[in-house]
Amino acid sequence: MTETPHPDRLTHYWQLRQDILDGAFPRDSPLLETSLSARYGTSRAPIREALGLLEHDGLIERAVRGYRVRSGRPEDVVEIYEARIALEAEAAGAAALRRTDLDLARLARQHDLCRTAPDDATGRAGHFRFHEALWQAAHNVTITSLLERLTTRLRIYDSGPPASYGDPDLLNAEHEQIMAALRARDAETARAEMRGHLQRSLDLRIQSIAEEN
Repeated sequence: MTETPHPDRLTHYWQLRQDILDGAFPRDSPLLETSLSARYGTSRAPIREALGLLEHDGLIERAVRGYRVRSGRPEDVVEIYEARIALEAEAAGAAALRRTDLDLARLARQHDLCRTAPDDATGRAGHFRFHEALWQAAHNVTITSLLERLTTRLRIYDSGPPASYGDPDLLNAEHEQIMAALRARDAETARAEMRGHLQRSLDLRIQSIAEEN
């Protein structure tokens, strides 16, 4: 039976995780217990535990010396997105059947924030929070945890200059169609709308990757 880490022992995991997502460590640079222990002012044991958890999260991988931040290939981004499309389409269908009035109110709030965002960065953040609210409305802990892991891995690949995430007006219109399906408790339409919404996002990523190469 796997031991559940005590919350106090997760402090360095969360610190290291956030630093990785913030781009504090260059891709492919070694992550060594000794240097990380000095960086965070702790012994090697909690660092070793944090590294093991981060490997499980898919954020780092074993290297010749210690670990390294996953660099990822363009194909990895496509694979992650394809998995996200399948899972989030199912989450949308589940949300249509299980959502509460409170869930709808939270989604409507995030939708309004997206529509009135004063700049691209605020709109991007609101767009992600809308999706998080939909995952919660599905009331499926397994799907939510898998989606959280997938989107966290995407954040590593997105650590450079932000790519275009699409026409905000079109994104908001697609969100509205998804919400209409949720209000009507129409699971089939909710799945289809979410699948189309994310597929278009994937198409934009593929186009961006092709232009970079």
